[in-house]
Amino acid sequence: MSDGAWWRTLRETARPQGDVRRRNASAWLPHVGRLRETMRSFDDDDEVDMAVVGCGAGGATFTQRLAHAGWRVVCLEAGPFWDPQRDWVSDEWGSHHLYWNEPRVVGGSHPVPLGSNNSGRGVGGSMVHFAGYVPRLHPSDFRTRALDGVGADWPIAYEDLKPYYERIERELPVAGQFWPWGDPHPHPHPPHPVGGNGEVVLAGCAALGIEARVGPVAIANGRFGNRPHCIYRGFCLQGCKVDAKASPLITHVPDAIAHGAEIRADAMVTRVETDREGRRVTGVRYVRGGRERFQRAAAVAIAGYSIETPRLLLNSATPRFPEGLCNDQDLVGRYVMVQGAPQTAGRFAEEIRMYKAPPPEVCSEEFYETDPTRPYRRGFSLQTVSPLPITWAEHVAAQGHYGRDLRERMADYVHWAVMGALCEFLPQADNRVTLADEKDRHGLPVARFDHSHCENDDLLLEAARRTMERILTAAGATELMTIERYAHLVGGCRMGRTPQEGVVDGDLRTFALPNLFITDGSVLPTQGSANPALTIMALADRAATRLIEGEGGRR
Repeated sequence: MSDGAWWRTLRETARPQGDVRRRNASAWLPHVGRLRETMRSFDDDDEVDMAVVGCGAGGATFTQRLAHAGWRVVCLEAGPFWDPQRDWVSDEWGSHHLYWNEPRVVGGSHPVPLGSNNSGRGVGGSMVHFAGYVPRLHPSDFRTRALDGVGADWPIAYEDLKPYYERIERELPVAGQFWPWGDPHPHPHPPHPVGGNGEVVLAGCAALGIEARVGPVAIANGRFGNRPHCIYRGFCLQGCKVDAKASPLITHVPDAIAHGAEIRADAMVTRVETDREGRRVTGVRYVRGGRERFQRAAAVAIAGYSIETPRLLLNSATPRFPEGLCNDQDLVGRYVMVQGAPQTAGRFAEEIRMYKAPPPEVCSEEFYETDPTRPYRRGFSLQTVSPLPITWAEHVAAQGHYGRDLRERMADYVHWAVMGALCEFLPQADNRVTLADEKDRHGLPVARFDHSHCENDDLLLEAARRTMERILTAAGATELMTIERYAHLVGGCRMGRTPQEGVVDGDLRTFALPNLFITDGSVLPTQGSANPALTIMALADRAATRLIEGEGGRR
């Protein structure tokens, strides 16, 4: 590379980082643990401009954007304020405290286990233990009813969200190869090196003529501000102790605190209160330290995700909303979606050591869109997954291997490679969250989630399984194992053009109450075959930006 080309590359790299730092300086600030020591604290009687419920992907992003604009914001989080060095361990079994383990009830013909792969607890939410994979939705995801006759059309288009995708990708930051699917686009940082699992999948895809790419992952490739490079130790799903993997705890919370927001951890919100007429929200009731308290707020944003957000609204019934807050159209809790997430493992003669890289390192969206030659609508995506030993033991045991047979297969762990699919299950009104008879430790009815497949869901699962088995066989696998599972939750308070279509509008403001917002994954009308974190953050960024502009900036 010539000196001139080197300087041009340096300028192109430095300019976006400067833009990121002006908008969100989290990566250049002192560690979040130090910032907590001087964090602003509001009194319950202070009427803050915004009370945000939940400090995950949507809640933390929304909080940071408003605080950066000068709003007085308190973000209440039911779980703890994590210290990665003290609270997280490089151990599967020792990381279960990162999940939401409060009681819930599941039902339906295909009940979904709730816990490690679709819920979070504590500042940062489920992103502290997500795998780091952050693809965008495709333009078609916003128009599935118009294009494919299934699902629902969003009240916004892909083009409305695109600039916010780009902003969040630079802030995380995202590393990966040029992405040829959906809206083709580059990523801010180059891809990470490929490990053994990725090499296997690249080889199998190449043999079958299937296009595959490395990334996109929200894991720093090289230093980013004060954040270090990934060290490829394989514990992304257990909380990243080195802070190389993005989560709101390190990507947006520090800047929020620096701009005057309070992150109030260990604060379980139990009810959203309204005025006497039930026309506006006035704040939230919450339990902290064993005592019920009330935080006054000019506006409230709920970001508790697809189970706890509907549950909170249903538990906040009023005379105006006897079936639950904002539930005058019987939409709260409906259309909850999970993705079918089967995983296929293949054994190879050589050692693979699949854990030595970010888990979702090689991916393909070749089967993402509707193919009119196939008997189903929409599609699925593929990615490497790298289960650690306990999860791998569950995978093997699910095939009926026990005792000595299981031990022998566990000793063979380094010879296996694993792929996973994400199948776009369609939204169905009866896949919903309601209130169960069982109550939690606060005396509140817990959530019940009923879930069943439709025929299209089953066809997608079978197509994804066959495709993964073909890829691993083409790469040289001598034995295969496939398990069925689910991943990710979205829906439950979906957005729409009218109150009859959704709980919130395209700006995430509830139709029923003008000063109540929902800024989490429950607002998605469809889910695509993409992991939802990036879309949730982009939607929260867009909603905050439009709110700030509409209110004239600083409150």
